Amino acid sequence: MKRTTEHHTLNKTTELYSLNQITKLHSLNKTTEINSMKKTTELHSLNQNNELHSLNLTTELHSLNSNTELHSNTELHSLNKTTELHSLNKNTELHSLNQTTELHSLNETTELHSLNQNTELHSLNQNTELHSLNQNTELHSLNQNTELHSLNQNTELHSLNKTTELHSLNKTTELHSLNQNTELHSLNQNTELHSLNQNTELHSLNQNTETLSLHSLNQNTELHSLNQNTELHSLNQNTELHSLNKTTELHSLNKTTELHSLNQNTELHSLNKNTELRSLNQNTENTELHSLNQNNELHSLNLTTELHSLNKTTELHSLNKNTELHSLNQNTELHSLNQSNELHSLNLTTEIHSLN
Repeated sequence: MKRTTEHHTLNKTTELYSLNQITKLHSLNKTTEINSMKKTTELHSLNQNNELHSLNLTTELHSLNSNTELHSNTELHSLNKTTELHSLNKNTELHSLNQTTELHSLNETTELHSLNQNTELHSLNQNTELHSLNQNTELHSLNQNTELHSLNQNTELHSLNKTTELHSLNKTTELHSLNQNTELHSLNQNTELHSLNQNTELHSLNQNTETLSLHSLNQNTELHSLNQNTELHSLNQNTELHSLNKTTELHSLNKTTELHSLNQNTELHSLNKNTELRSLNQNTENTELHSLNQNNELHSLNLTTELHSLNKTTELHSLNKNTELHSLNQNTELHSLNQSNELHSLNLTTEIHSLN
């Protein structure tokens, strides 16, 4: 059992390091490593032999197909052909700064930046902003004009299908993701994540979150943000999983994508009908991230997190049709299963493999 989780995403030879305490983000297209460490956690997402490891202390990812179970020492393998862990449209850049990094994910020209202190994109320890544009999105991902912001203290996540805003604040951030007019808010202390197909609200609290449910309904639920492929994101404090198609960003929603990042006790919930996504950072004990097509729940715990994605064939993501938490290098990424993929995220020794 390691305490060092490895999350690697290969682009070509890119290495993203985003350290909160010792967090590293590595994103490689061919030989990129994305290491996201809370103490010594590494996230790896490989194009052919991608291994995603998201460990905090004792995180468990469970994804059930009919008889599929993910345990603390489970490996997530998701195969499709064109799956994306993160989702870029054409030209996304991943940047992970220790102090002043900006994560931007654009449909055409997206940049990912992850700062330990002053990050604008992905998630900030203090002042991070996440931007993922489908066309003109600054924060998370916009279908047309959405802004996603995820701040550790004063970050706002906005993900609008047309006019959706995602807000993720460390102290007073609200995450709302609406299909039409939904707002996503994720607070570090008092954040709520809401993702509505029409008027759904996603609430993700950092410290005082107990049972919030992120709902994003289109036809299929999206855990993070889907443009064509689904993306997963989880921060330890400022750790983010990024997988670039060429330089893919953490998220991008085509219709109803949501970004969630918790600082200490945030829970992300994304329901297709009753799906809940939870991602806890420090003080999460028994939080479960569940992404259900009908009743799937996705949970990602920092201490004892469990990721469960159930459909009939479990998918730890939201799906476009059968898209799962994909990270594309070109067409690969840490997928939750298209048919019978297994996503495993171990808290101590978790391996998430995304196979092309």
